[in-house]
Amino acid sequence: MTKKCVEWLNNNRNSSPRLVYDLEKVKENFSQFVKLFGVIKPYYAVKANPSVKIVALLNKLGSNFDCASINEIKICTDLGISARKISFGNTVKKSDDIKKAFKLGVKLFAFDCEEELLKIREFAPRSNVYCRLEVYNGGAEWPLSKKFGCSSKELEYLLIKAKEIGLSPVGLSFHVGSQQLSKQTWEKAIKTSSQIYKKFKKKYFELSFLNIGGGMPENYDNKKIDLKDYAKNILNQITKYYDQVMPANIIAEPGRFLVASAGVLESEVILIKEKEGKRWLYLDVGRYSGLAETEGEAIKYKIEFSRKNKEKKVEYIIAGPSCDSHDILYQKKLYTLPKNIKAGDRLRIFSAGSYIISYQSEFNGIKKIKEIFLKKIKLFF
Repeated sequence: MTKKCVEWLNNNRNSSPRLVYDLEKVKENFSQFVKLFGVIKPYYAVKANPSVKIVALLNKLGSNFDCASINEIKICTDLGISARKISFGNTVKKSDDIKKAFKLGVKLFAFDCEEELLKIREFAPRSNVYCRLEVYNGGAEWPLSKKFGCSSKELEYLLIKAKEIGLSPVGLSFHVGSQQLSKQTWEKAIKTSSQIYKKFKKKYFELSFLNIGGGMPENYDNKKIDLKDYAKNILNQITKYYDQVMPANIIAEPGRFLVASAGVLESEVILIKEKEGKRWLYLDVGRYSGLAETEGEAIKYKIEFSRKNKEKKVEYIIAGPSCDSHDILYQKKLYTLPKNIKAGDRLRIFSAGSYIISYQSEFNGIKKIKEIFLKKIKLFF
């Protein structure tokens, strides 16, 4: 959490909900990534938080950008960011969006099947392409489905095909799942991908690019995560398994890692009620207004009462405001909060800088979250 955000909220009681960012914390997180991951270049995952001020700051700091849509690409290029710093990392793209991205100057595209590859050949000829490998993602708090990626055998065929049709196949990508906490999962993915590079060097052509995706964790709910050890493990595994086939260009797609801890979300309590012996607390934000990652209680945010309170604490089920029975944030994990909380009080949700703004909708016409940026960074003036 950032003290600056909390102090600002304490001194400015305006309408709710509101999400306050400390841009100095974003800068600090970026510097930490560069220090910890060394040769691995950061391509900020714009989907984590596409707010213009965050994207602009990260560009000034030297980040590249992973974009999932033409609109995310335009957020970057409208800020004057060179298209050479952008990867169109979604493997599911409309032909027209590939064409538009190419026209804007994007030359790096992801794919994971032949049909997508042929679209890139037609609408972004001679581009650099990388193929997404499907890998195991056990240990991730927000695991991935089977939606993306292909097998090692399919990937081999596709990279060869890419070269045959005039594209430049530079390497592959994988993603071990968001909020990945398992060292073993990282090792398995790195080992599997390295075998492909060794085979290509021996039988076909050398691959020069590796994208290890995202998954770098945020410290939610007071978890003890040693980020120095976490990064060291990834770097050691790359050194161990890539050895004689080390790619010249290794990138990652940090999103949550860079922006989550920079944001504090304040939400108003709408209602407290007793039901079947349990206390229910309803907020003015819910799963449809940004807190989508509470689905299955996957991401367990740190939540605190906005004021110091010596009142006895009790357990609450926490739910959102929408007229939808699935808009429940936490029912298995009960949150311990003061017993005397009432409608109109405020709660603070920490590590709220990533994905909340990206996921929020206007379902039920519920008021969108107001964003507030605290800044003392000369880069902005």
